[in-house]
Amino acid sequence: MHFPSFGKRPANTLLYITEVKTFRIDTDSKGVMNSDAQVIDTACESTAQLPSALEQIMEQSQSLGRKVWILYVRLNSYLITLPSVQVDGVDEEILQQALQFEYEALTGNSLSNSRFAYHFIGARDEMSSYWLNSIATETLDAILEKLNAVSCKLGGLTHPGGLPQLLSGSEESSWLRIECWPTLIFAMSRNPETGYSLQIFNHDADGDWQQHIDHWMLEDAGQVERSEAMMNNQLEYIPPTDENYHLTLDGALIFWMGLWAQYLVGEETPAVPLISKQPAKNIELMYSIGGGLAALLICSVHALWSLYQTDELKLEIAQLGAIEKEVKTHRDQLNKNKDKLRELQQQISLVGDNIELVPTAVKGLQQRPAELLKHLAQQSHEDLVIDAITLNEQLIIISGVALQANLSNLLAGNIEPHLKKLGWKVNPPTKTSLSILSNGGPWSFELSIEDLGIEGFDNR
Repeated sequence: MHFPSFGKRPANTLLYITEVKTFRIDTDSKGVMNSDAQVIDTACESTAQLPSALEQIMEQSQSLGRKVWILYVRLNSYLITLPSVQVDGVDEEILQQALQFEYEALTGNSLSNSRFAYHFIGARDEMSSYWLNSIATETLDAILEKLNAVSCKLGGLTHPGGLPQLLSGSEESSWLRIECWPTLIFAMSRNPETGYSLQIFNHDADGDWQQHIDHWMLEDAGQVERSEAMMNNQLEYIPPTDENYHLTLDGALIFWMGLWAQYLVGEETPAVPLISKQPAKNIELMYSIGGGLAALLICSVHALWSLYQTDELKLEIAQLGAIEKEVKTHRDQLNKNKDKLRELQQQISLVGDNIELVPTAVKGLQQRPAELLKHLAQQSHEDLVIDAITLNEQLIIISGVALQANLSNLLAGNIEPHLKKLGWKVNPPTKTSLSILSNGGPWSFELSIEDLGIEGFDNR
C-alpha cells in the first residue's frame, strides 16, 4: 500500500513510458527540471498495463510530483478529418459525436467505453482536422485511483509524438519535423501561409507510408527554413532533414523530455489532446431539464390564448404572403441581372488577362524542352542515371536507375521549383528495388511531370 508523502516533493513529474523502460524527470512549478533524470526498469507493452506499470514506477522511485504528466508510446492516436461545413459552429457534444462516428468508421473500433481527448489542428480544402487520443475508461479510472492514493493529480496523458514546436530552439517562421515511433509516424509543419499542419501515419497498417511521407514533403509541407527528424531504434528510410535527433542517446532524450515538460506545465491550454480525469456531471444539464418543464408550461398557456386569435393571424399571414411573393419576383429578376453583369465582367477580365499571358506562354513553350534538359543535368546526382524521357499523353516520364533510394526524391525536389515556373508539376517518384547490391540497390525509378497548361505559367 502507498501512503501520501508529506515531505518535500516536486511540483511536477513527467513520465515517458515505453515498451522497454520508463524515464522520469521532475520539475518546479514553471516546468524547469530541478533534479537528474531517472531510468526505471518498468516496461509497458499495452495501454491496459499502464496502471500496473504506474504502480511499479512508484515502488521503484521516490514520491511523484503533485501533478503527473504521462507520455505513453503506444497510446491510441489518430488524425480525424471531417467536412468543415459539418462541424463549424456546432456544440461540443455534437462535435464529439461526429468525431466518435468518424473514428469508428476509420478504425472499426467503438469509443463507447473509452475516454478520449481531441484538439483542432486546422482546416484546409474544406476539411477540418482533429488530433484524437483515446484510452479505455476502466484503465483511466485505475490510473486515477493509483495517483489519488498517493495524493497526486493527473495533469494529462498523451502520445509522445507531436510536440508543436521546433526542437532546435531557433525561431524560424517555417519548419517541419518527422517523428518515427514504434507504430506511428508523425509529420508536422508550420509556415506563415497555411499555419500548423499534422499528419499521422500507421506504418504497421500502411505499407505505402514512405511514399505518403515523400508526397507530404513535396506537396503539403512546402519549402521551409528548417527541417528536423526524430528517430528511434526502429529507424527506416525517411527523407533527409537538417537536424536528426536520436532518443536512444541520453542527451537528446533528456533535452526532449525537458521541452515537453516546459510546454505542458507552462502552456495554459496546450495544443495537444490531453486525457485527464473524468469530467464532473454537467450541472447545467439539470437546470436545462427544469427550465424545459417551465417552458413547456408557458407554451401550453400561450397555446390556449392563440386559439382565440387564429382567424386574425391567418388573414395577416395571407396578406404578408402576397407581398412576399411580389418582392421575391423583383428580387429574382434583380439577381438574374447581377449574374449576367458578373459573367460579362469575367469575360472582359479574361480577355484582358490573356492579352499579357499568351505571348509569355508561347515564349515559355518554346523554351521548355531545353530548360527541362538543363535542370535535369544540373540537379542529377552522380549516382543517378537517366535512361529515358518519354511522353504519355499529358505526362513526361523520366526513368532511370539510382544507387541510393533517396536520390530520385532529391532530384524531384530540386527540379520542382524551376519547372513550376514553366507550367509543370513534378509528382513524387515511384521506386523499385532491383536487389542486386547488399543494401537492396540499385533502385529503378520513374518520375512523372504533369503539364498544368497556360494557367501554370509564372509571369514573373
